[in-house]
Amino acid sequence: MVRDDLTDTTKANYNSGIETQIYMMRNKLFAVLISIALLAMLLGCAGEQPDVVLFTPEAAEPAVEIQPQDAPETETQGDAVEIESVPCDLPLPGPPERTVILCEQFDDNRSVLEVETQDNPYAAYTSEITDGKFVVDYAAKGFEGYKRTTYTWFTIGEGRNFALSLKGLMDSAFQDVSWGIAFRRKGDNFFLFSILNTGEYRFEIYENGGWDTLITTRIHNGIRLGEENSARIEVAGRDLYFSINDVLVNQFSGAVLDGDEIQLVVSAKEGASATYTFDDVVLQR
Repeated sequence: MVRDDLTDTTKANYNSGIETQIYMMRNKLFAVLISIALLAMLLGCAGEQPDVVLFTPEAAEPAVEIQPQDAPETETQGDAVEIESVPCDLPLPGPPERTVILCEQFDDNRSVLEVETQDNPYAAYTSEITDGKFVVDYAAKGFEGYKRTTYTWFTIGEGRNFALSLKGLMDSAFQDVSWGIAFRRKGDNFFLFSILNTGEYRFEIYENGGWDTLITTRIHNGIRLGEENSARIEVAGRDLYFSINDVLVNQFSGAVLDGDEIQLVVSAKEGASATYTFDDVVLQR
């Protein structure tokens, strides 16, 4: 709004100027009252701020979230709990400075591996300790036209970086049976290194509902069919090393799974059966 200039030429002009000033003063008064009301509303809301707020400190630093003083502290990821090494008279799969987590010779009926009997739509089996060995009597059922393979798991332990060795024997008239080690497992994602009843081995990954072969099925003359064979796996970060009967047969770099479950696996194609015998399980971490 622009104010009119007061002139001395006529009385009419003077009165008109007075009326204009009164009108403007009234408008200013209304504006002041509205400003006071808005300020009171803002001050009333200031007392209702939440416990967690954002503020920007001086020097134009980024906004920082302020947590309540009583928020619990979380353990730093990667902090390792020191575990005492268990006594072990067996050959170690890794360097001696690594902690021995498990040294299982099945000398009694106590075992970290599950002792059980199962009969499900895919397989029927019994696992038990017999004569100082862990024995699995296993038969895969026909459930999808005799085209698929069943897998059964027995818990060994946990660890992302570890060294593991064990001995295994397959007694079967079928070639489509195998045993191996699953590791870095989290949910349904895992790596699997297997020894087959054909004198071969392979390394695979099961991820997002499907299999991918990382090391193709390969013959190894050192695998003794119908006899006991040893397997050793060493995991160091993204580098993996696989040995059979104390011979390094292959290695793999680029392991990206981040699970920590380690399991013994027996498998058989639909309709196949086998008796698996295991001994001398050593796990270092």
